[in-house]
Amino acid sequence: MKTLSLTITVSCLLFILSCKNKTTTTITVDSSATESSTTKKAGEIDHYICFREDGIKDLEMSVSFDIYDNALKVKYKGQSSSTMLHYVDEVIITPGEPATKTVYTEMLDGQENGRYEFTHYGNWNYAKYIRKSDGEEFNFSIDHDQTATDSGYRITPCY
Repeated sequence: MKTLSLTITVSCLLFILSCKNKTTTTITVDSSATESSTTKKAGEIDHYICFREDGIKDLEMSVSFDIYDNALKVKYKGQSSSTMLHYVDEVIITPGEPATKTVYTEMLDGQENGRYEFTHYGNWNYAKYIRKSDGEEFNFSIDHDQTATDSGYRITPCY
């Protein structure tokens, strides 16, 4: 933002000086120095990761994330709508290595329905869902075939 303000200030000064000297000045602004109006923000969907449950062949889910890798919503294959996730905590699993676990709750009708734990380690992503009603756990791993693109993570829902 400082670069953009500085660029505008310099542009105005050059314009004023050019009018005073009755000369024409062309100002070229480096596009990398300006902020795009399409830049995504925290809380806006940036990418998706597709997961498969490790023990149940047909259980798959799509999770949307923002630019800071905060999970936003989860949608299971076959569902018509997504469920909002609410941030709880983030823990560094292995100091000195880029391994983190981030915890979210799943809320339905104002009540906690379950808990998600997303673990990121290198280029692997894992998810655990713990259903509140009976404590049953479901363990998921990233589906690289569905998730990875030439430019990183996919930008469209998995399904």
